[in-house]
Amino acid sequence: MFDLRSIVIGIILMLKKYTCINITIYADTTDEDYKSGILVLPLIGFVIGFAAFFIAGLKFFYDSFFIGVLILIYLNIITKSVNIKDTYATLNFLLKTKDSNDQTTGMIGIILINLLYFSLIGIIPATGLIIMPLAGYSNLIILSFIIKSNKEDTSVMKHCEKHHIIFAFVISFLLTVIFNYRLIISLSLTYMITGIAISLFDKKIGKITESFEGFIIEITQVLFLIITYMMYL
Repeated sequence: MFDLRSIVIGIILMLKKYTCINITIYADTTDEDYKSGILVLPLIGFVIGFAAFFIAGLKFFYDSFFIGVLILIYLNIITKSVNIKDTYATLNFLLKTKDSNDQTTGMIGIILINLLYFSLIGIIPATGLIIMPLAGYSNLIILSFIIKSNKEDTSVMKHCEKHHIIFAFVISFLLTVIFNYRLIISLSLTYMITGIAISLFDKKIGKITESFEGFIIEITQVLFLIITYMMYL
């Protein structure tokens, strides 16, 4: 049943979690609110990417080095670096050393990811910046179907249902066709590679934590940039 209240609260919940927009909710939230908000998650990614696309338009006035820095700063501000922080925590957990206080793995991973962003976002087609966040947030939903591990500690994946997955898959490809149909190959390969990788390591992971969601988003976005760059060489 159409519940406008649940939809509005769901949108606010997603904005609070994944962007710097912080709106106070003076009401109790339920699982249904999260389920309603998940539907707009790919669209939030699309809006984030669309703003980056406009920033990329400054290439006509400045060099790609400066534009890359500008877009990277924008992405970290608009997302509160929440996905980067989650990636840091996940890398330290997945690749933990004998020393439980050693954070080297996470630091190296974050540096490499930011270097890849910096290197690629200024040289790929500007329309790729629209699709990049869209792919990241959509893939988070899509992979919830592939991951069979315990997802009770997650905030989004545990609420994903079949209609969420279908919507994320369809809307990501539809918007890609509209803005740059040649990026369909990059998007398809990104989904395929991450899907295969997750299915192979699913049993080894055991239990999915909330930080793993941000890790999926970041890895998807970086992989999409790499594939897009290789396609346009």
